[in-house]
Amino acid sequence: MEKSAVIDWSLIIAIGIAWGSSFMFIKISAPAVGPMTLVFYRLFIASLILTPIFIRKKYLQNIKEDIVPILFLSFINAAIPFYLFSNAALEVNAGTMSVLNGTTPLFAFIIATLWLKLSSNWIQLTGIFIGMVGLFIFVGYESIEFSLLAIIFCLIASFLYGFSSNFIFRTKEIEPTYLASITLLIATFITFPFIFLENGIDLNQPNEVLLSVGLLGFLCTGMAYMGYVILIKRVGPIKASTVVLIVPVTGMLWANIFLDEIITSTMIFGCFLILIGVGLVNFFKSEET
Repeated sequence: MEKSAVIDWSLIIAIGIAWGSSFMFIKISAPAVGPMTLVFYRLFIASLILTPIFIRKKYLQNIKEDIVPILFLSFINAAIPFYLFSNAALEVNAGTMSVLNGTTPLFAFIIATLWLKLSSNWIQLTGIFIGMVGLFIFVGYESIEFSLLAIIFCLIASFLYGFSSNFIFRTKEIEPTYLASITLLIATFITFPFIFLENGIDLNQPNEVLLSVGLLGFLCTGMAYMGYVILIKRVGPIKASTVVLIVPVTGMLWANIFLDEIITSTMIFGCFLILIGVGLVNFFKSEET
């Protein structure tokens, strides 16, 4: 395996590990602090980490030329989808959200083909569908919760993720770590006024909630978001988006290790299909790379 492929797969696995716990953290913390307030917290924590490290004066010199794509991504790849999933967490469980989030690669594939005219292939599309079927089997039909508005919110958020991954791929002139950091920072300021429509800043929460918020901001948003932007720049929007398919798999491992949750044969079979799907998308090259 080439060195670049090792780096790409390392990013996919690392992001999958980080995002594997994200829906669980959202489910724990969103009802306690409020959906919009949770979005602000995770953006604020992520910005505290990334801003001092990756936002440099040399990048800010071009802020006027880059402000439109940066603002656009702050909305469609951070503030809005974060809120939609946080709001959906009030009605549906983490497994349902992960299944609906699994539609992101399909949206990314369609948008990349129609908008960017990237040369994809039917093997990749087949891989996406196999991965989505595996994800559905993995979570289990009996675990899916149905709430029309929450489902619509999750699908809109997934579409925005798919669209923004294509948009990020187009912004080749903007350094990826800077792009990730500045969009999260601006999204923090965008969401701040809206927290006063809920409970505002209230740190008088159970330790479980505070820990979930902290890890969601640091690991799942700050570090993983930066890695995802880098991955998109390296491999393109379609391949990068398949990372969301392995999120429940890593979430299963987290739950088994820390919560002693049982791993069933159905889950293993679903995991097998997911990995086949991700492999088909990533091993068959197209013109996007």
